[in-house]
Amino acid sequence: MKALRTYLICLVYFLIGSASLLAQEEPDHDHVVDTIDTSADIFEDPNPMQITLTLDLKKYQKEKFKGEYLPAIFHYQFNDTLILEKDMRIKARGNFRRQYCSFAPFWLNIRKADVANQHLQGVNRIKIVTQCRGGGGYDDYVLKEFLTYRIYNIISPVSFRVRLVKLRYIDTGRKNKMTESWAFMIEPEELLAERLDGVVIKKDDLSMRHMAPEDMDRVALFMYFIGNADYSVTGRHNVKALGVGNYGVTGYTPVPYDFDYSGLVDAHYAVPSENLSIQSVRERYFLGPCREDKDYRLAMDHLVKHREEILDEIQDFPFIDDKIRKDMIGYVESYFSQAESNQFIEYNLKSTCR
Repeated sequence: MKALRTYLICLVYFLIGSASLLAQEEPDHDHVVDTIDTSADIFEDPNPMQITLTLDLKKYQKEKFKGEYLPAIFHYQFNDTLILEKDMRIKARGNFRRQYCSFAPFWLNIRKADVANQHLQGVNRIKIVTQCRGGGGYDDYVLKEFLTYRIYNIISPVSFRVRLVKLRYIDTGRKNKMTESWAFMIEPEELLAERLDGVVIKKDDLSMRHMAPEDMDRVALFMYFIGNADYSVTGRHNVKALGVGNYGVTGYTPVPYDFDYSGLVDAHYAVPSENLSIQSVRERYFLGPCREDKDYRLAMDHLVKHREEILDEIQDFPFIDDKIRKDMIGYVESYFSQAESNQFIEYNLKSTCR
């Protein structure tokens, strides 16, 4: 009897141990949901989002000029085991990039996706900047442009926030071929205006004289600082206009965006306009308004005040290699060295101001 009791006890322990071992060996499965009710601001989190898009990428590339939305399944890796899955639509954007890029940046339309996030209520679509082509440093261009947005966030609160994305594509048009690259989301205009208690101004007949002078000077100097001459307030080319606070018809705030043609990003496809007397986007060219020296100095002092923050932003960014980091820091420092010259305002700003 004692031997039987001992046998049964051993058998129970064996079965418990086996079940425990099986439980340990059983892999965790991702839990896919179609709704996550969250109050989180997706542009506040500094960590990259993990997103997968399942779509007919071959068809998207073929029809990117039509200006039509195509269906896509959007997967967001919310945490280690939870995935948000939604049916959404995407549409290619950007005149030049639609022509040049094999995978153009796109609008992600979330209007009918029922995204349960209080910060995105009233937002219909979000801009996604993608890796334009495979290889050739195009991944680096995305990261450098992302950093340029982050630098302007330091300089001005009236700026578009961005969120880095590790984007995976599953191409249903090529037997579910999978590719992965960097991308980033840009804060929608509606969200920017709501955050700043402002109003989006959608008028193409504006000029620099309609902008608040101090804000315009900061934007113009920032554009010079990063080596970007691809913008214009008139026509709102790479510049949005926002009414903030007690604004009037000459008190709008310009908000710059799309920096891939800047010297700081230094994309090999970026070339300066034929109307400018420069041969490379690495050469800085000032397109801001003509002002008194004291006005320029005010903008210059504001920029130099943030010098260390800007350098730290580049230095601490973990997703670029040391060669790129050194180049970006060198380009930033070249402006500050240049601006220390007594002739800087006369030779570099007033000589080409508008």
